[in-house]
Amino acid sequence: MPPFTQVLVRTQSEPLTLLHRIRQQIATLDRDQQIFNDVRDLQGWIEREPEFQRGRLISMLFGAFAFLGLALAAVGLYSVVSYTVLQRTSELGVRVALGARRRDLLTLVALSAGTSVGIGIAAGLALSLSLNRMIARWIENGTRDPWIILAVSLVLISVAALACLIPARRATAIDPMAALRCE
Repeated sequence: MPPFTQVLVRTQSEPLTLLHRIRQQIATLDRDQQIFNDVRDLQGWIEREPEFQRGRLISMLFGAFAFLGLALAAVGLYSVVSYTVLQRTSELGVRVALGARRRDLLTLVALSAGTSVGIGIAAGLALSLSLNRMIARWIENGTRDPWIILAVSLVLISVAALACLIPARRATAIDPMAALRCE
């Protein structure tokens, strides 16, 4: 065989465990054939390719920035809902004084935050679906998988619910007398 010829072997089991037998088979064909020690399975060859490494780096960067964006959105939503609960302290105190239950206050705070989150998710879905063709030009394997869209929407709703939970629980602990004295 010419120099630097690569031999590819398809196996049913782990290929590196069969290395000794493969070398014996090559030796039966040509005793002078040298076999170098740079032997890897297909996954090892793929992972050493520059295109694979570049793609992995890009996907890791996109994932890190996506997580950072999600964290910033959660902190921003938390601060907005906290500020809204603080501004409505007297109103919530009056509601508690008139007999509103904790569940009613949680529902009130959750509905006010949920409206904003719902509008944001609807706008994001509309933009992502309308810009899908342009994005598909950048991505080779562009997909319109509804399960991915559903999963991302559920993650956003879950993060928004967690961000609203602490201010909503704080709203249920409002003392009506202290809230009315603030006015």
